[in-house]
Amino acid sequence: MESTTTAQDAEAQDLRDAAPRSNQPGRVLVVEDEDSLREVIEVLVSIEGCDVKSAAGGAQALEILSDWQPDLILLDLYMPGMSGREFVQSYRARPAPHAPIIILSGTNETPEEVRDLEAAGWLPKPFNVDELLAVVAQYADC
Repeated sequence: MESTTTAQDAEAQDLRDAAPRSNQPGRVLVVEDEDSLREVIEVLVSIEGCDVKSAAGGAQALEILSDWQPDLILLDLYMPGMSGREFVQSYRARPAPHAPIIILSGTNETPEEVRDLEAAGWLPKPFNVDELLAVVAQYADC
């Protein structure tokens, strides 16, 4: 898994540090067009104790984000309609704060492509459950 430290990581960490600790679980948004994979990710992350919402596409994810702020976004890049790249552009155009984004992709993204998207990292599909949960634990307090 390619993982880089970015301004986005620093912004997310600053928000976590500044926010008063509560008993609220970490929040994760899963954006994946493949129904079965989206459901599996949602269940796995929920079992870890996170508050999880999911979207089948970028436009639906942006609707969720209008009134719900996640700690982490797990994002498929290749979706019909609004692609993951288009989602990132629309999301970044919104006022901060912005949650770290982990790219989920069945293709090999280059480190440059991940950086260009200002993603916190990349998780190749198919991924190992332990790797997924480690990434979630890194960004969401579940």
